[in-house]
Amino acid sequence: MALGDYLDKAKNLFLGKNDDDYEYDDYDYEDEEEYEAEPTPVAPVAPVSGASEFHPRKVGGQSTMTQRPTAMKVVVIEPKVFEDSENITHQLRDMRPVLINFENTDPHEAARIVDFVSGATFALDGKLEKVGKDIFMCVPVNISIDYSDNESNKTEQNEYAWENK
Repeated sequence: MALGDYLDKAKNLFLGKNDDDYEYDDYDYEDEEEYEAEPTPVAPVAPVSGASEFHPRKVGGQSTMTQRPTAMKVVVIEPKVFEDSENITHQLRDMRPVLINFENTDPHEAARIVDFVSGATFALDGKLEKVGKDIFMCVPVNISIDYSDNESNKTEQNEYAWENK
């Protein structure tokens, strides 16, 4: 192969082939038969569970449509052993808020569960907050927690119950 052929290949590689380099076929496209696609029947779609509903509302004599927010479920879990933390993280991964009640949980197990769930919550961009004595709220990224207690918002030392037991 000559040097000119290498240069042409390099030029074509970087700049693309010139249209003059393509060979056109002489295939006659008019001889092909045209087929009309038959419409396929479509089954009616059932409404999705949990979908938003629209309800008409009259404002000033006119009917307007408003969207009612979908009801959100909060999953309440009372873990007994560390293995229950897997269920908590699955709920969080499925974008469901979880209320975790540690009142009847061994303090050592509760500490391990909080460690695991807080790591999973961080990995899923969620949020974990203590909302009461031995009660935590774990929410996914699409939900925010607006919690204000009546006392000062300062973090007390040994606020976790398992540290006091």
